Parts: sequence; structure tokens; C-alpha cells
Amino acid sequence: MTRQNANINKETFSFICLQLGISSSFLAQKTGHSEEKINLWLDTSNDIFPTINQAKKIAKVLRIPFAGLYMNKENLPVQKLPQLRDLRTLPNSGKVDNSLLNLAVAELIRYHDFLLSSESEMDIIATPLLLPVIPPSTTVSKYARIIRNFFDISLDDQFNSASTRKFYLYVRQKIENKGIFVHCFTGVDVEIVRGISIYNDITPIIGINSNDRSPAKIFTIIHELVHILNKQSTLCNEMSTPFSRFNEEVFCNAVAGEVLVPVASLNNYINTHSIHDISLNDIETISNEFSISKEVVIRRLLDTNHFSQNEYDYFANIIHQNFLKQLENEKLARQENSKQHFYRSICRDAIDKTSSTICRILLLGYSDGYFSKQDVSGYLGIKEQHIPKFLSEVAKW
Repeated sequence: MTRQNANINKETFSFICLQLGISSSFLAQKTGHSEEKINLWLDTSNDIFPTINQAKKIAKVLRIPFAGLYMNKENLPVQKLPQLRDLRTLPNSGKVDNSLLNLAVAELIRYHDFLLSSESEMDIIATPLLLPVIPPSTTVSKYARIIRNFFDISLDDQFNSASTRKFYLYVRQKIENKGIFVHCFTGVDVEIVRGISIYNDITPIIGINSNDRSPAKIFTIIHELVHILNKQSTLCNEMSTPFSRFNEEVFCNAVAGEVLVPVASLNNYINTHSIHDISLNDIETISNEFSISKEVVIRRLLDTNHFSQNEYDYFANIIHQNFLKQLENEKLARQENSKQHFYRSICRDAIDKTSSTICRILLLGYSDGYFSKQDVSGYLGIKEQHIPKFLSEVAKW
């Protein structure tokens, strides 16, 4: 069979990798080809090209349409990534390849730009950005109260949430109602990055890891919101500990904890229920009452002196071990689940991942004939057969 080369625009290919900070070693790992071969394809001075299938693999890894590799770089909507302060704590102190992380940041920006361009083309008035002015010296408790009041996050609504997922969608909606774009990024382990904040004075971006669970996503949203209110653009991964080598992270975690579990409400709950020696069952009950994770509960119990450091460490270890067991059980359950159940979760996952503002734009655009079913499918990354279910769920909001 004759080899069919893909005569891609090498200058464009190199430009994309340079703009997004994608290494040839990362492309080699993800495509299964040698780094030497990748570098030959990137080199504009030779006439060595990938095959059609090889080029399609490259486009998939770069998360761009295949046709994009043939375009002139001037016509590609690929922007240089913003400068983000790295506040993460990573186990390996050596040099880290951030290619996958850079693709996640680019994904957030791409969806953010899609929202802005769709609103403009469809003559939809964008939600104006409204942020409270908070003095730098504001205490944690006052900062948390300002967030609660300004974004209208009601404790009664929190206590009455049917599930942590419902509370996650509620909090996300409240933040987006003030003109902040909240969207999930994909493909990155939560240990690498849990939250991303990208500040601008038009529509700031909060990115949350789609691999995280709803309770963790809630905490991340509030944590990154504090960075946005402080006009910071950051990468964060320390959301499960009250400690950090960065003062900003300690403060953001403290504010998020106070927003989600106010000390007065926690003390009132413990006193009302006459809880003395706090057990794992008590922790789970408090977690369900506040619709937040058990990790946040034990952190708040430590912060409010209901726990010693040893007690915190003890319960943190038990909760982590139980979490790992639950993950394994869920993996087995998914393998045994019926196809029908799998299909039902696809629409729910798409809603959880996608900004509520974009969900509404897709619904409105599809209803008005601006987007086809194929368009909506492409933006969400799910098959066309699931689109009616997705749209009907969004229409209920």
C-alpha cells in the first residue's frame, strides 16, 4: 500500500507547540512515535511529513481539528498562554513537563472565548462582571461573610440541597451570575492541579478539575474565587490540607472553609446534637448536613479546635483509605453496569463539566437554529444521540 503523507503546514504545527508549550517528548509519548520522528515533523527545513493517521493522532493530542494543521498560523485562534503563578506543591521537585497542564489551560481559554464570541454573534447581552471590593487586611471570617452575602450563597439552601452535586451546581451558578466563567478542564490528574484562576477585568476564569468529585469541586470554586477577588492568576493543587508553603493558599483554604462551614454554624450543630467525642459517623453526618466533603469537615474541626493535630491525622488517613476502596468498588460497579445506566450518566457528566452559561448558550443556539445537533455534540464531546437529553435537562433550569 502506498504511503499517504499528510502535507501539514509545519510552520503552523511548530507555532501551536510553541504557543501552548507542548514538548516533542510529550507528543512522542502520547502518539507512540519516537521523539526523533516528532522533531523531524516539526522541522520546517525538511520535507519529511507524517501520514494522515499520524497527523490525526497529533491533532487529537493537541485538541485541535485535524484541518487546523493545514491552516496558516495567522488564521488559527491559538493564543499564547497567560502567566499563572504556580502555587502547587508537587512530590517531584525535578523538572516537570507541563504540556498536559498547558493543554488544560488552553482548553479553558478556548471555551471562554467560545462563550464570548457566541454571545456577540447571537446578540446576547453578557452577564456583567460584578465583584465586591475587599480590603487586603480583611480577616478570614469577614472575607467569608462578604462572599456569602455578595454571591447570595444561602446556608438554608446549602442545608436543603438534595446532594453534594446539586450544591455544586448551585454554587457554580451563583458565581457565574456575577460574570465569572466557571468551567471544568480535562485530562489532568487532580494531584497535578485541582484549580486554575485566570484573572481579567471582563470575564475572569475559574477552572476546576473534571476528575474531582462534587464536594471537592465546590471547595475549589470558592478557593479560586478568592484568588480572582485578589486579582490573581494561579495554579493550585493543595485543597485537602490546612497547610501550605504559600501564604495565599493558606488564606484561600481558610476562607473557603469558613464560607462552606461557618464556625458559628459548625459549633451550633455540634452543641445542638450534643456531640462530644467526634466519631467517623459524626463526621459523615456533618458532611451530609453541609453538603461538603469529609476532608473539609475534619479540616474545619481542626481549625475550630474541636480536633487536635493527631486526631486530624488519624481521621484523614481513615477517610483517604476509605476513599481508595470506594474508587475501586465504583470501578468494578461500572464494569458490571448496564449500558443504559452508562448512557444516562453521559448527559449528567456533560452538564457537570460545562459552564452553566455555555449550557444555556447551546440550548438557545440550538433552539434558534444557530447550532446544529452536530455542533452541540462537538462542543460537549458527546455523541449526537445524547443531545436531546442534555438539552431537556438544561431547559429545566
